[in-house]
Amino acid sequence: MSPDWNAIRLDLLGIDEPTRTTLREMRPFFARVLPDILARFYDKVRQYDPSCGIPWEDAMRDAIRMQLQHWNLIGGGEFGLAYISSIARFCELNQRAGVAPQWYIGCRLMFVADQLIRAVETGVQVPDDVMAAQAARDKKAEMVKAIARANMLDTEYMVAHCLGANREARNDSVTDAGDRFRASITLLMNASNEPERSGRAVA
Repeated sequence: MSPDWNAIRLDLLGIDEPTRTTLREMRPFFARVLPDILARFYDKVRQYDPSCGIPWEDAMRDAIRMQLQHWNLIGGGEFGLAYISSIARFCELNQRAGVAPQWYIGCRLMFVADQLIRAVETGVQVPDDVMAAQAARDKKAEMVKAIARANMLDTEYMVAHCLGANREARNDSVTDAGDRFRASITLLMNASNEPERSGRAVA
């Protein structure tokens, strides 16, 4: 029986029930701040890599829409099949557009996590009252921890999907090359047998 890698990832990264509860509480926060964060990220992609396929028109709108839907799943504390399928669809969108993995995995995840944490720091006010101030600081810490854990889980799944897709592409390439090689050998063998058949026909 093979291990349940989804359950293992969730356990190792600390996606426990308190973290899920915090993420559920943050769902409106994600919906409010992420559109601007994602738009600013793609502005940077456009600036640094203008030939990249994703920052333009329909592709960028699709990428942002898919990520908002993805974070809605995260904000629901949902990390099952729908979450994994969302990861796969987003990776495939970027791969079809010819976007380098450094953009849609590394840079994007780091930028989004950094900007979400900044939004928490500026959005959650710490009051003057000592007791209330400690509660606010604790809330900030839980929100930052939940963002970090969700981001690490996203990174793990996206890297795994990217490596799997590349391995599948390599296997397909090897299979195609093998098919072409066998076809060439068959053609050569047929060609080499042709004089012998012609000789028998003349005899």
